[in-house]
Amino acid sequence: MSSILLFGPPGSGKTTLAASMSKLGFIPRYIDLDRKVRTMVNLRGMLEEGKIQVIDFQSKLTESSFAKRVRLGPDTGPIQQPQGYLELADIITELEENPPDDHLQVVPVLDSLSRVLEHMKRWIFHIQKRNVISQPDWGTILSNLEELFDAFIGLQVPSGEEPARYPHVIVIAHDKMEKDEFTGHTLIKPLIDGAMRDKAGSVFDEMYYCTVEVDKQGEAEYCVTTRPVGKINQARTSRDIETFLPADFSEIFKGEGFVGEAKEKGAKKWQKAKK
Repeated sequence: MSSILLFGPPGSGKTTLAASMSKLGFIPRYIDLDRKVRTMVNLRGMLEEGKIQVIDFQSKLTESSFAKRVRLGPDTGPIQQPQGYLELADIITELEENPPDDHLQVVPVLDSLSRVLEHMKRWIFHIQKRNVISQPDWGTILSNLEELFDAFIGLQVPSGEEPARYPHVIVIAHDKMEKDEFTGHTLIKPLIDGAMRDKAGSVFDEMYYCTVEVDKQGEAEYCVTTRPVGKINQARTSRDIETFLPADFSEIFKGEGFVGEAKEKGAKKWQKAKK
């Protein structure tokens, strides 16, 4: 049972890596804020076969829709309350309070954190009645992110109960190059606003940095880094695995899974825990 943060540049295979959980017998269920899972050609077959699933996210995040809700000026905010962050909270609550029958196989995937932060900012604009982020707002963002991570990671285990409600949870984020003020070195970190960027390692069990390399023949090789190496100082793992691995959970979590008798045993244990 693990909470996992996948981070890396666009196109580095993060969403596809999460889908590889299906090779272990799990069913990744995407909260698709980026609205891309259904459009990815390489995942189309998996969607049609039910190996991965999508929770469609209705709230839009575009310049035009945002502009319609904003009065221009220094101290004005959205006219209409943006719904994106509230919709996400409702989805997480639904997953918690009404887990599906196959929840012991389902792996919730939040894709992506970058879009979550944009929805959160628009919500703060509305509450604060302005369209810029001020210094005190960063404290609000941090506290809301902490609550969001607690709620999402908390989907795994009901309070005081066993077994896990969901076997794993995955959050997907982009990366950010940042210069360390003390050493002057440039580091690669998850693209998370505010102080939470440096606290993520204390929240997630596993943090994998995703990369892709293209050879001279045009073949792409997708990889993950599981430990701090060079500029990638926030990759981490609690598992006995190699530092560099193929971007495939059947390789990363080799020997683990949820198939065959494990399904029946897990389901019986869950039913017993609920009584």
